[in-house]
Amino acid sequence: MSEKELDDEPDSTDEEAVDSSLMGIDVAKTTDEDGDRIGSTETVIETRNLDVYYGEERALQDVNMDIHEREVTAIIGPSGCGKSTYLRCINRMNDLVEAANVEGEVRFNGTDMYGDDIDPVALRRRIGMVFQHPNPFPKSIYDNVAYGLRVQGRKVTDEKIERALRDAALWDEVKDQLDESAMDLSGGQQQRLCIARAIAVDPEVILMDEPASALDPIATSKIEDLIDDLAEEYTVVIVTHNMQQAARISDRTAVFLTGGELVEYDDTEKIFENPDDDRVEDYITGKFG
Repeated sequence: MSEKELDDEPDSTDEEAVDSSLMGIDVAKTTDEDGDRIGSTETVIETRNLDVYYGEERALQDVNMDIHEREVTAIIGPSGCGKSTYLRCINRMNDLVEAANVEGEVRFNGTDMYGDDIDPVALRRRIGMVFQHPNPFPKSIYDNVAYGLRVQGRKVTDEKIERALRDAALWDEVKDQLDESAMDLSGGQQQRLCIARAIAVDPEVILMDEPASALDPIATSKIEDLIDDLAEEYTVVIVTHNMQQAARISDRTAVFLTGGELVEYDDTEKIFENPDDDRVEDYITGKFG
């Protein structure tokens, strides 16, 4: 993936489970054989000495973290530890919160995304976001996927819509009802539609804030399979309360604890099998949180 200026418009164009020693969680292992996805050394997002305040309340403290290209990075931790706040820093959604104050550095492909010359709207074209609850527009399925392209003044074609729906593993289920309302889809289908809408504009990074928390187990499984597929082409960062989910789908895992502290960040296998910090082991084994 080539490095671009933030205000450029993007071109449109066998996991093996092993038993964890902590809580019996199965950890997904990526391999370098037969074309299976392996970890990347290219850093896409860098945060250095990141602090976030909401008024006088400190939500994140001194977070240093590198997110790697075409990997799934999971962010876990108890409620109120700053997971979603960190996610919103990556595409400047905190700009929309009047009380929020962001200090430190956040870099995207080496560029300071909080620089005075950065357009947050242009940035969000490159870093898409999928929220906890599906939020389709009260429009047709086709128009939902086409929405971002139209807002950006880009050409909408049937091929682009089909590709986005295929990439979101939804095409086969909706190809004969593209003109019908998105509101008639099931919750799991609506969430995959929102993912299709996010990837239709060809971002580099996809942020997901607990995308399966409101879904049933079958729909959750489809989202997890989709995330694994998306990481072949995109960098994915997911916030989840589900530690088993983090272990199943991610390459690296970051553990935030109360007070907005990033306690440990490492390969997912190490986090769940042999963490360095006793607090991480206590959290994973359910001693608190």
